[in-house]
Amino acid sequence: MSLMENWIQSYGDRINAVFAQNDEMAMGALIAIEQAGRKGKIVVVGVDAIADALQAVRDGRLDATVFQDATVQGRAAVETASKIIRHERYEKQVLIPFQLVTRDNVGRYLSRH
Repeated sequence: MSLMENWIQSYGDRINAVFAQNDEMAMGALIAIEQAGRKGKIVVVGVDAIADALQAVRDGRLDATVFQDATVQGRAAVETASKIIRHERYEKQVLIPFQLVTRDNVGRYLSRH
């Protein structure tokens, strides 16, 4: 929040969007943006789809969050490790697509919490 306050003071109208590495950072930035009266002028997106962020998306405060499916990530990691142990062919890079959570689909994710 403090960092975003400083950025707003330093860069003002030149800030168009904030993409935070996690939802806690996004929520802090969002509070600073709201307090500065800049909501609606700056897009704010976080990562992790935590309960507070999902609620903020539902309420129209946070523009989006990203859900990273830990179950699918874990399954892929175990499957890859099993292949390595059995000396089978395996992909050196396994991509697990993220899921963008917006106001249109947030209900699906709120039910997980």
